[in-house]
Amino acid sequence: MSSVRTADAQCTRVAARQQGVLQRRQAQLAGLSLRQIQTRVRSGRWQVVHPGVYRIAGAPNVWHSELKALCLWLEPECVLSHRAAAELHGFSRFEGCRAKDITVHRRVREAVGITPHRTNDLPSREVTVVSGFRVTSVERTLLDLAATEDPSTVRACLDEALRRRWTTLERFSQHLSRHGGARGIASLKALVHEYLGGDGPTESELEQRVLDVLEEHDLPRPVKQQVVKAGDRVRRLDFHFPGTRVVLEADGYAFHSGLTEFERDRTRANALVAKGFILLRWTWRALEQHPHQLVDELERVLASQTRRAA
Repeated sequence: MSSVRTADAQCTRVAARQQGVLQRRQAQLAGLSLRQIQTRVRSGRWQVVHPGVYRIAGAPNVWHSELKALCLWLEPECVLSHRAAAELHGFSRFEGCRAKDITVHRRVREAVGITPHRTNDLPSREVTVVSGFRVTSVERTLLDLAATEDPSTVRACLDEALRRRWTTLERFSQHLSRHGGARGIASLKALVHEYLGGDGPTESELEQRVLDVLEEHDLPRPVKQQVVKAGDRVRRLDFHFPGTRVVLEADGYAFHSGLTEFERDRTRANALVAKGFILLRWTWRALEQHPHQLVDELERVLASQTRRAA
């Protein structure tokens, strides 16, 4: 009996390092026979998660545990990808999505909640480790998302990756050059071309929401982060509509939460108005509660600028 208790203790230690799950092979290496493993399953002490993979009773059944069980089942080739990789990397658009996307080289039997992606083109340089999991690199994750997600989501993710310096335009361009025929690559190349032309990434999810609303209502696409001289300083414009004096500011409380920031922002705004710019401010709450009102106001201002130019 002491040998069995020792084997159980070893299994518990292994599972503790693996989000509460372990493989049949690991249990056998610890000293348990197949019959002893089956006994633990029948008694409820262990739960079958996937063929040959078990969760120890009492271990939390959370997303990371599910991912670990999935990887143990399909190792060594299983790589977390697409939405799962996006969340593990920290992309804001996928926070809390709890997807179980995997990329494998062989066919995988159907399992509830799992989205398999089969490929023979996943070199080791496009795989990294995040939180103990083998996941697609940031660049490969962006490429995969371009094949499955809507354009605004892909744009937001690329913006975030560049803004947070998870990748660079040079590194991402090199990655795209190695995947000429991939789905969604044309849109990504167009985005890279746009950024290289000076239309850089947005600085917040709020700014991305502004772009989404403009696109939804077929409004002209503004230039982002344009530099101008106003007052005695160089200023950056969140969004400027070419051919007009209209500037759209994405006004987030998080960026103006103190008195010093508040005063600096007002000084900046006054300098831009004095230079002849028309400033419109869009907040997150206004975008969520009455976007049509914001759009109508912007359309009127842009129309007045067009008439004046004529």
